[in-house]
Order: sequence, then structure tokens, then C-alpha cells
Amino acid sequence: MSQEGCVEFARLGRLVVIFAVIAISTTTAGAWPRKSAHKARMGFLATSTLTRGTWGRNEATYLAELTFTPESDPLSICLVGSDGNEVPPLPRAVLNSASGTTSKVRCDSDCDRPYGELILRTTPSDPMAIVHERPQYQPRMDRKPRPIDILPCYRTVRR
Repeated sequence: MSQEGCVEFARLGRLVVIFAVIAISTTTAGAWPRKSAHKARMGFLATSTLTRGTWGRNEATYLAELTFTPESDPLSICLVGSDGNEVPPLPRAVLNSASGTTSKVRCDSDCDRPYGELILRTTPSDPMAIVHERPQYQPRMDRKPRPIDILPCYRTVRR
């Protein structure tokens, strides 16, 4: 291989490495904060959907208020809990607690949705209630979101 060929090959190698570093850094910079779990206090306001079965994963969706620090204002969120079928559902005492419960959550923008699209079936303390008419439960909230307000979605992290 001639000296010109070696220089050209080295230049091409450097470009490939630079592009790889740029691609990896821009991809991970946006993805890492979403994947990390944060400890937060949550209070349950309403049960939206509940799927429990003997096969696969169980999933429950709630309207909840989330606070990351005692000084911060509560954030209205859509909270999704997904566990294996061997894991029992959240206890009624946790769902009913006026002070809320502390847990780890992570943001999942794939399930963000407008407040008006969230079906609110019942109180959080009665997740097994069967509703024969159209679900229209209205939770008590200090600041109720408008129907077009997007509720950020968080998923519980249980280990």
C-alpha cells in the first residue's frame, strides 16, 4: 500500500470514529434521563384501567399526583404500574392513603395522554369495582387539568 493510500485510510478511519462518537453521544444524551428512576411521593386520585390475569403481566393505570420534593407543587400524572402475575396489586391502604406513598418512578413519554382521554372508572381504593354505566368518576383535585392538558406518564419501578 502506498503512503497516499495509508494517509487516506487513516483519514477515513478518523471520520468514522468521529461520526460514531457523535451518534452515540446524541442518542444516549436524550435517552438516559428518561431511563433513570426517581424517588417520589405519589397520591392516588382515581383508577383508570386495571388488567389482571393468570398469564403475562398485570397492568393498572391511575390518575395520581406526584411530588419529587416536599417543597414542590404536586404534578398531575398518568401512573402505570406493570408487574408479573405473581405480584399482588397495590394494597388498598396505599391507594387510600391521604399522605400518599413513596416509590420509584420513571418517565415514559410514550404513554403521555390528554386528561380528557383518561377514562376514570372509580376511586383508587376500589379498583375492582364493576361499572355498568359509562365511567365518569370525577376525583377531588385542588387544580383540575383541562381536557386538553397533556398528563405526563410515569411508570412504577418495583424491584
